[in-house]
Amino acid sequence: MATLDDPILAYLHSHGIRVEPATLEEMVKEAVARLPRTLYRSDPRPDLTRAEARALEQGGFSLAPADFGSEDPLARTAAEYAALLKASLATADLAARLGVDPSRIRQRLTSRPPTLYGIRLDSGWVIPEFQLDAGRLIPGLVEVVPQLDPDLHPLTVLRWFTTPSPDLVSEEHGGRSLSPRDWLRLGLPTGPVAALAGDL
Repeated sequence: MATLDDPILAYLHSHGIRVEPATLEEMVKEAVARLPRTLYRSDPRPDLTRAEARALEQGGFSLAPADFGSEDPLARTAAEYAALLKASLATADLAARLGVDPSRIRQRLTSRPPTLYGIRLDSGWVIPEFQLDAGRLIPGLVEVVPQLDPDLHPLTVLRWFTTPSPDLVSEEHGGRSLSPRDWLRLGLPTGPVAALAGDL
């Protein structure tokens, strides 16, 4: 087991992340494994004819793989996804928090369509915490989650739930744009959020 003398563990703890580096490494592996392979094609040439590759290179395009270092969007996506998994609850943990039997949570995750958003890992289901507020599920998930396309990447769902939308403006709350999460959390009508979920 790592100690706080370990610089990685100390860094994680200083940022409020209570996870062993090995566990975080597994989360990152899971995140990378779920990225579509087409996103990180190391060499585009096999997808091109020789004439196409030559034309692109003569036009000034480099077909060599780029090294973005710490700004690599795929590495950042994997890190964000690992953070999302870290901030998610196992089925039993959510059930304990809500005071229900774990079978009730699994039923909501596996119903057709589901009424609770979850991510299926090799180790089992995890439920992202953005669906909770003050230890309770935010209202309206039963109507909104079934509208989400099951093929959406979890980060797409996270960003949609937590980003203010110009279609969700509440005059009662200062006339500002609200995120779907905040809209539901405030108990506003579920219909507009469900409609937006169906359009993702």
